[in-house]
Amino acid sequence: MSAHADHLINKRATSVCRAFILVSLIPFFANVTRARQAAACAGFQKAVKATYNFKPSQLKSEAESNAKSAAMDRVWEMVKARPAELLPCLRDALADPQADPWFRFDGSNLLVSLDPSAASKAEQVRQYTAVDLDDVNLMIWVSTLAQRGAEGFDVSEAGGRWLAYPKAKYYLPQHGAREVDKFLGGIFIFGSMDEAQATPALFKIAASASHPGRDIAISLLLMQATPEAVRGLKALDLTGLPSSMQAALRAHLNQPKVIAPRDKPKTTRAQFVKAFEAAAKGDWKYFSELVSEVPDGERDVAAVLKPEDIPLLRKVRRARIAHANHHAAEYYVSFTQILMTMISRTETVK
Repeated sequence: MSAHADHLINKRATSVCRAFILVSLIPFFANVTRARQAAACAGFQKAVKATYNFKPSQLKSEAESNAKSAAMDRVWEMVKARPAELLPCLRDALADPQADPWFRFDGSNLLVSLDPSAASKAEQVRQYTAVDLDDVNLMIWVSTLAQRGAEGFDVSEAGGRWLAYPKAKYYLPQHGAREVDKFLGGIFIFGSMDEAQATPALFKIAASASHPGRDIAISLLLMQATPEAVRGLKALDLTGLPSSMQAALRAHLNQPKVIAPRDKPKTTRAQFVKAFEAAAKGDWKYFSELVSEVPDGERDVAAVLKPEDIPLLRKVRRARIAHANHHAAEYYVSFTQILMTMISRTETVK
């Protein structure tokens, strides 16, 4: 055998030996990684248990509240400083049904702040639905659920809890401390959702004579302004409701309040479609310009939009109400009237 061939054989043998050593070390490194991850999670769990051992609604003083808030901040900073290492620990902890309920709520906010993925937001919706409403800031709770609803998540179970909650009320400081009551909060939550998700959930509540939010659910169903909701309400057993409400509902169903289309529209369909498409993506500039130019533009919308534009109009309505304030609610009512006008036409109602 030549010296050259001998060299090649030795070189290949050396490579094989190195590869064998590397393969042999893979389980070792994997075990080291798992050990480090386990240690990190153990430390995280220790911090969580030391911090989240209380109910916010039962704190007795501002000093106690400040101390707990500072402790929670330290847990947040721990995860924010080492997200690659501690996010898996956070996810595992949130999935544990035995974990502290307040931690699961607060931890879901931390999770979304660091990883705003669909999976994280779904986890947040799950924890928001389960939390004790006495413990939360209701403004944050409702507005967050409205955002998730507009993003396509089903928040109907949380909405049902809101309609059943006896203390369902809060105030918007940035809007002159205006009150958000059970009905308005219901619009924020159920109005932000796709009607295909919201309507069945609302009918379930409306059909329950014992549900404390039954009357509001019926009103919200009327505001869905869909043929399915209208037909379902006409067939709904209204037994147990005040006669005045039954009469008002039947009047709305038989003679809905519609918008008189303008004979000579000031705004074209193309302009509205452009504005609505931008608004659905979060850009309301062009829409605001149209409103400024023609304040009663809903008459033009009712005149120029076609049946195929209805899904876009619904999408814009959901995006607007997700802002969860009184101004958004006013637009929601306007969009609802437009939709009711459109579905009331014989060519769009089957």
